[in-house]
Amino acid sequence: MATLDLENICKSFGPAKVLHDIDLAIRDKEFVVFVGPSGCGKSTLLRIIAGLEEATDGRIVIEGRDVSREDPVDRGISMVFQSYALYPHLTVFENIAFPLRVQKMTQQDVNQRVNRAAEILQLTDKLTLKPGQLSGGQRQRVAIGRSIVREPKVFLFDEPLSNLDAALRGDMRVELSQLHRELNATMVYVTHDQVEAMTMADRIVVLNGGRVEQFGSPMELYHHPATKFVAGFIGQPNMNFVPGTVVEANGDGVAIDTVDGARLVLPVDRAGVSTGDAVEIGIRPEDVRLGDGLGLNIRVLERLGGVSIAHGALSDGTRFCASLDGNARIEEGVPVGLTVDPACAHVFKADGTVLRRQAAPALVA
Repeated sequence: MATLDLENICKSFGPAKVLHDIDLAIRDKEFVVFVGPSGCGKSTLLRIIAGLEEATDGRIVIEGRDVSREDPVDRGISMVFQSYALYPHLTVFENIAFPLRVQKMTQQDVNQRVNRAAEILQLTDKLTLKPGQLSGGQRQRVAIGRSIVREPKVFLFDEPLSNLDAALRGDMRVELSQLHRELNATMVYVTHDQVEAMTMADRIVVLNGGRVEQFGSPMELYHHPATKFVAGFIGQPNMNFVPGTVVEANGDGVAIDTVDGARLVLPVDRAGVSTGDAVEIGIRPEDVRLGDGLGLNIRVLERLGGVSIAHGALSDGTRFCASLDGNARIEEGVPVGLTVDPACAHVFKADGTVLRRQAAPALVA
């Protein structure tokens, strides 16, 4: 397939600048996901890659060739949109074949490419049906098939699963990941759903306010978020942020008194903080267990079988969520104590940047 390089991409709509100097190097055959909240610029950036929007400044380079001023059809890309955009009066075969008809391919080539795409997407027995006779997931596969037959250098996906129900989205995530492996293709995927990003991506681009907040593998972003924004966006349930004050900073790390009255000694680099500085401790819900330390007043308890999600607040009112064992003996309205694993905690300075952890949890082989 192809590499994709974005060099200093900027985009303005009148006086409003929505993308700020985006620099990304996407590797050949890589599955990269753009993720971020609504309005962060992810769909605009995808449309600029596709040629549907023109960048105010910067270059788009596909496989070493500058395509910034080329028409979409000449860029070697194919895009799958949020809406299926299928022709209701055409069969599945003809919907998939449509871009090949436009290119005036021979019927033999059309048959070969459409049948191959249908086989990959498990649509072979649906080729004679109309879109109205298909489920939502099958219609999305038809839209993807129309993209596959063009044999593009880069596949682009703009929130293709957002119209599906939760169960079908889960199935389609698996199918798209399998499709990526089978096609061995370069893919760029836009979503606001961080679960999709974590489960599908080789690397994730987290966008915030038109800027790249961080670019890395899912587990890199999970274990080593560069900023409070990334830490709060990646992970489900969301990370907790507990206000505190630095009381000591030495070679062993940083000692912090929380507003809840607990003292935590965390193995993080003390550079950039001093005694008396206000900080926030980032604690993932799955990194706590029942014990002594923070006191949680449970307001809502979600029993999910294998885990129990306790939502509540610390004694000072700071909202807090804990993911505990499914059989944990806890009840709504009954306070519990929580122990925090210091090696898993994060410390964020007032400007939102993180203090580097001296030792991070290793992946289990």
